[in-house]
Amino acid sequence: MVSCLLIKFRHLTPLHIGNGRENYDFAASSLQSDTISAALAAMKAQTKGCGNLRDFMDSFIISSAFPYIGNRYFLPKPMGRIDLEITDEDEYVARKKIKKISFVERKLWEELITGKKLRVKESQLQECFLLADGGDEYQDTPYRTQVNQRVKVPLDGRADAEPFFFEWTFFHEDAGLYCLLQAPVNIQDELVTLFRLLGECGIGTDKSVGGGKFEVESGIVSLPVVSEANATMLLSLYTPTETEVPQLHLPESCYELILRGGYIAGSSYPDFMHLRKKSVYMFNVGSVFHTSFELKGKIVDLRPEWNDELLHPVFRSGKPFTVSIKRPQL
Repeated sequence: MVSCLLIKFRHLTPLHIGNGRENYDFAASSLQSDTISAALAAMKAQTKGCGNLRDFMDSFIISSAFPYIGNRYFLPKPMGRIDLEITDEDEYVARKKIKKISFVERKLWEELITGKKLRVKESQLQECFLLADGGDEYQDTPYRTQVNQRVKVPLDGRADAEPFFFEWTFFHEDAGLYCLLQAPVNIQDELVTLFRLLGECGIGTDKSVGGGKFEVESGIVSLPVVSEANATMLLSLYTPTETEVPQLHLPESCYELILRGGYIAGSSYPDFMHLRKKSVYMFNVGSVFHTSFELKGKIVDLRPEWNDELLHPVFRSGKPFTVSIKRPQL
């Protein structure tokens, strides 16, 4: 078993994660690892000065945030075909439902990554979640989304108010998000403290009206070591170094690329908040590479070209949080 630090975002207020576009009626579907690590770096800069933030971000590896409800913790489904059978459903209908699965409850996920065949009932599939069988408690999804209409009122009062739509994610009272951390013991307390500060300030869009605030609960969790592993799965975003690309064996792998960019919303200089970061493609959570090579990744600077010496670097971490898995022969 591999031990890592678990950070729970408890009592999470409604959340909106920007998708890098100017419209608010659609939010990003996940709170990704590069957003969390950058937010922690911003908290460190605000409390202890900028220092060497690149070294700070290089000192730990963090996963993206995944949902939980009660004692049910969910992890992303590995990309590609999985060995799963719905025993009480027609095969054609079952295949369509399996395609919708995004998250698998930890108990089943640990079996899935060992290459075992899963046999489940149709009632265990709740929207994009696959639940472990057992009891009726929390036979529900951790969150729901809702689009509300709002109005933008110009501060100078010279223009008409403009209506717009805004998508919020609302969490069940016993649900929230959690992420996993791999970090030296001597900086774990500092990271937990930064998470607590982040929870007070909020994460995502519209923090000024209470969005994205949370309480922190930390603990230690163990992930299984899979014997006879033949592949590597991402639990975070990943930017490979040039030397790592040939080791990924992309033709035999199952992966997705995601474009990361958006505005410099976390800047302490208001004049820079309208600037768009440079964009970079990263491998998405759940990607499975046909390799046992240890992936290191890299941190990239997305600072835009702007003629102002006060404009700081905009670091984004592409260091991967990985688990070894066994891909089934289907």
